[in-house]
Amino acid sequence: MSTFKERWHKETSSFHLLVGEVTITFDDVASLLHLPITGAFMSFKPLHVDDVVFLLVELLEVSSKEARAETVQCHGAYVRLSWLRDIYRSKCDAAQWTVVGRTYLLHLVGCTLFANKSVTNIHVIFLDAFCDLTQSGSYAWEGAAPMYMYENLNDASKGTARQL
Repeated sequence: MSTFKERWHKETSSFHLLVGEVTITFDDVASLLHLPITGAFMSFKPLHVDDVVFLLVELLEVSSKEARAETVQCHGAYVRLSWLRDIYRSKCDAAQWTVVGRTYLLHLVGCTLFANKSVTNIHVIFLDAFCDLTQSGSYAWEGAAPMYMYENLNDASKGTARQL
């Protein structure tokens, strides 16, 4: 990973390797992850903690107190993977399948497409894409994934970065 980090050039969004300049294309992402290439583009706006609590209460059907405690523990608009897994289990037991679906999808995108350096937290902003589960398949996930990855590679390639 550190070798890739050293060879990443944010100016061209590509790796400069001995064999030449290489980049990850939308076609690569579509082929590897089987994500839709076409669809509506998602625009995620920064969330205030109150908005995060509202999303968690409305879409994951947790109590306001529980949602606020989780955001305090995670220091912002994040939830822990372990907390999300607990919600998933409890909603499965209660047969609340729509909430189970949202919880699973948030976990999935937070661990794959939009993983971050913390490895334990997921940004709640992605939950907004699962308000209407019938619409979530129409988003251009394939376009968002490389852009998110490029942004994180740009941060990791800085000399001051201590973590990948």
